[in-house]
Amino acid sequence: MSQGAARRLLANGREDALVREEPLLLVIAGQQLLTMRTPGRDEDLALGFVLGEGIVGSPDEVRGTTQVPAADPSRDVDELRVDLAAAPAGAAKARLARTHELRSSCGVCGVTDPAGILESTPPLLPGVPRVAANRIPELVAELQRRQVLFAATGGCHGALVANADGAVVGFGEDVGRHNALDKAIGQAARTGADLSRSVAVLSGRAGYDLVVKCLRVRLPIVVSVSAPSSLAFDLCAAAGATLLGFARDGRFVTYCGAERLAT
Repeated sequence: MSQGAARRLLANGREDALVREEPLLLVIAGQQLLTMRTPGRDEDLALGFVLGEGIVGSPDEVRGTTQVPAADPSRDVDELRVDLAAAPAGAAKARLARTHELRSSCGVCGVTDPAGILESTPPLLPGVPRVAANRIPELVAELQRRQVLFAATGGCHGALVANADGAVVGFGEDVGRHNALDKAIGQAARTGADLSRSVAVLSGRAGYDLVVKCLRVRLPIVVSVSAPSSLAFDLCAAAGATLLGFARDGRFVTYCGAERLAT
């Protein structure tokens, strides 16, 4: 049985695999943040989180992490302490101070204007990268192929980061869609991938909360197997990003940023 799944006895007397959902306490610059996540790859989750929330601008700003397992799994919470090279300041400090849980409103509480949400977000490289249009269905298929936890439980999300040639540099599965993307971004960043020339593929809809994570780490192409929200579209249009939705069955809808697709 995978670390991310657990067997439970159902009312009909049969066993089934269910995705694990357990708390994790992140301690970042003295701030405690609680999330429910699927255990495994917590370090990638933490690195992707501080990058995607704009708390740090580079993996080099994270000195390391310290895992503190729960003394009693039935009562205590796993803890991960993130050591930063310097205390967050300015907008990064404000985002961290406003974040008490890892949820869809992280870092943008009460903000609906794209310019305000994208404040201090680094600009994207215009027209970079160029990706063959027929590569998009291949990346979606690769995401689905890697979702072994979803195949076993049907209860989790997935995210993938790949370069323009289709090589996967980051992948994550988790009960939380934000956590899945954080794990994928964290793994890609930890291995030195150039996110500014990469593609993100999401297993669900493209909400603004996931899109803004991509934009903050300069991921210029966001592909979703489902629909984007209006604010996600506005953010991508304002940032000059490429947004693709309903990527399934070998097709997709181009919402903005078509100049990055090569036919």
